[in-house]
Amino acid sequence: MITVKVGRLPGRISEIALNGERTVAAAIGAAELDPTGLEVRVNGQPAEAGDELEEGDMVLLVKKVKGN
Repeated sequence: MITVKVGRLPGRISEIALNGERTVAAAIGAAELDPTGLEVRVNGQPAEAGDELEEGDMVLLVKKVKGN
């Protein structure tokens, strides 16, 4: 079992325990968040749903930034 922090910015960040699957998708599902239209970042870096998480990671859903 690992514990990670999951949240949406702006918004609340929750601590989630994952027992079994330790992917970004599992953490987002456990936090009952919808990533549609948002960028997923783990520890500040872009991430994919299947990426594996480690103890203490922070998963954030943020608005996508569009450049010129």
